[in-house]
Amino acid sequence: MLRGSAGAYWALTGLWVLLRAGTLAVGLLFQRLFDEIGAGGGVWLLIAWVAAIEVARLCLQFGVMINRLEPRVQYGTTARLRRDLLGTALRGRGAMSRTTPGEALRVAGEDVEETGFFVAWAPTNLAHWLFVVASVTVMVRIDAVVTIALLALLVLITVVTAAVHGRFLRLRNATRTASAEVAGALREAFGAVKAVQAAAAEDHVAAHVVELNAARARLAVREELFAGVQRTVIGNATPLGIGVVLLLTAGQAHSGAFSVGDLALFAFYLQILAEALASIGILSVRLQRVSVALGRITAFLGRRPLTPSVEPAPEAGPAPTPSPDPGPALREMTVHGLTARHPGSERGIEDVSLTVVRRSVTVVTGGVGSGKSTLLRAVLGLLPHERGTIVWNGEPVADPAAFLVPPRCGYTPQEPRLFSGSLRENVLLGLGEEDGDGEGGPRIFEAASRTAVLAPDVAVMKDGADTVVGPRGLRLSGGQLQRTAIARMLARRPELLVFDDVSSALDPATEQVLWDRLLDGTVTVLAVSHRPTLLRAADRVVVLKDGRVDAVGTLPEVLDASAEMRRIWADQDPEPRPGPSDGALP
Repeated sequence: MLRGSAGAYWALTGLWVLLRAGTLAVGLLFQRLFDEIGAGGGVWLLIAWVAAIEVARLCLQFGVMINRLEPRVQYGTTARLRRDLLGTALRGRGAMSRTTPGEALRVAGEDVEETGFFVAWAPTNLAHWLFVVASVTVMVRIDAVVTIALLALLVLITVVTAAVHGRFLRLRNATRTASAEVAGALREAFGAVKAVQAAAAEDHVAAHVVELNAARARLAVREELFAGVQRTVIGNATPLGIGVVLLLTAGQAHSGAFSVGDLALFAFYLQILAEALASIGILSVRLQRVSVALGRITAFLGRRPLTPSVEPAPEAGPAPTPSPDPGPALREMTVHGLTARHPGSERGIEDVSLTVVRRSVTVVTGGVGSGKSTLLRAVLGLLPHERGTIVWNGEPVADPAAFLVPPRCGYTPQEPRLFSGSLRENVLLGLGEEDGDGEGGPRIFEAASRTAVLAPDVAVMKDGADTVVGPRGLRLSGGQLQRTAIARMLARRPELLVFDDVSSALDPATEQVLWDRLLDGTVTVLAVSHRPTLLRAADRVVVLKDGRVDAVGTLPEVLDASAEMRRIWADQDPEPRPGPSDGALP
């Protein structure tokens, strides 16, 4: 957590220790000051030392530590944790994640904030307790009996405060629950005014609300009572301690064994000791909260160190285009004996093999739950493999999730997502406006949107490509959403196009135009679909049933070999099944 700001953290810790050492020195100076006053000696030099230490403390605390070091430690920690969390979400295998969006937001929000605050607060607490040890040592050397009596008093006050605080927390929770019940009753009453009037139940509803409010008031009064008791006990700790010191040192004061300076030192240290013991409850709560927060953060991160921690921080300016070296052009991708299952279940694929040849169309089809989407996700590394290999141009792929990315491979999922932003931004996602040829070719967005049959929709939008879409913008139809995702994929010009049933929300005419433009003989396609248009255009059809390959071949071949394929074809296409002459399109 401290990488990148370890220097600031240790500087902050050192300065807090220095400040507490200054506080310790001020107590000793007060002791000397009051003794000199009693002896009639000069005190101006001592006063100057006290003033100098206090001025230096204020300058360091408010000019350097609170204004600079603490924000750097706290917000640097939260920024790095959120970067790691985002890196895990973006780089991790999607199927491995069991975190809901709400839980993810809570981890990235509340848990990260709690952790960042604790990291910045820890040096303060450490220095505080070092001061406690040092001050108790000084007090014991002056009078051990008085010191032990004071510590016993403070421990007793701490125990009483903890007991009162526990009761206060229970009453506070009960008050919140009662307040929620009152608010809920009022909301229901205001939302059903007509029904209440129709049933002539106004008096009954009003009495119910009054009863709930009276219960809330009783709890609120008791809560405030215990809060007042707690404040009183803590506020009287120092006066009680000074009283104990006076009682125990009355005889010694006459003999000079316990001077006025000693009393001033005890009174000065006593207030800080009381604050330290009172903070034990806060420390306990903070430790519990941060342990829970770190547990959730660790579970989200998967207990693995992340590479973003050693990468340079992103600089301001246009986002760089992620373009790994594509290497030699795709000739053939082969999947051998691939087995993958969803975490925590037996559902998945078993011993699946297939081959995708350059500029060919391979379609995976099957019934509901046959493993079609699972196969694509496993091939792309979005689902962990139990066994099997993926070979690209004769070379095994060690990490498909890192290798099968643009410009080698592009993927459009079955349910794509959009960000809140313009349509252009959602398609480009950081890419430059101009084509990569550098010769003034067609813009990436226009070319991709035309191929994805998105241009007619853009033309009728109020702001065109700058129309805001996503959760806080224009709500797109299912077909528009799918075609936007296809345009996003095409903008990166991948060699292998992977589609997961992307035409399910398209009308037949738009679907035909889409596939006519995509399947122009220059691209390689691996798609999940049961649509007749794509099945007829396929060079190879892979039929899955219960997670296993049921048949492989051209459309006529799999229709002859697979009863499952014949059932799918009969459900999708009322036309007669194709004969041997109706095979794949050239």
